[in-house]
Amino acid sequence: MLNNEGELANLNSATKLEIMDGTKEVITLAYGKLSDIPRLDVLIGRNFLQGEILFLKNYVDFLIDNNKMANVIPLELPLYKRGAIYLGTFSYSSGISFRDVIFTYPFPFRDSSFDSSIIFEIFDLDIIREVHRVVKKGSRVYLVLRDKLFGGADPLDGLKKLSSKFKIVMVKEKEGFWIVEGMKIK
Repeated sequence: MLNNEGELANLNSATKLEIMDGTKEVITLAYGKLSDIPRLDVLIGRNFLQGEILFLKNYVDFLIDNNKMANVIPLELPLYKRGAIYLGTFSYSSGISFRDVIFTYPFPFRDSSFDSSIIFEIFDLDIIREVHRVVKKGSRVYLVLRDKLFGGADPLDGLKKLSSKFKIVMVKEKEGFWIVEGMKIK
């Protein structure tokens, strides 16, 4: 995964994907990037967000981050909702891990199946569109991001992406995390 300058990047910052399979192929990555990524043996990038690592592990056998295997660090999120679809997150307290529920784009769920959604550090517009499809009208969607000071991302990036499909009703900082809350109105 490469950014505009041709440097290794994470999913959020990537603008193209170079595939080596006997020959070199370059795929341009648009705003909804997951639909452009084929199944891969190895994916190399830099500074992947934790949510990206969990989700991309569904697409690749080996995910390399900064010259080492990508690791998932268990994090206790300051938010828990019953009846929610969780994307890019797991914690020991909830008893849910990425090994328990694995799904990829497009989601294998019916329209309007969930009461809410918690998205952890995934900015992909394909994910935002799918979440919009699977949550009920009036549902709350929470985009949770670690603050940049703790290796996370810029909350303005998340705010821009989430507002493409949801009405933003609140943005707050809690325990080193930014929580952007949106509501499905259509």
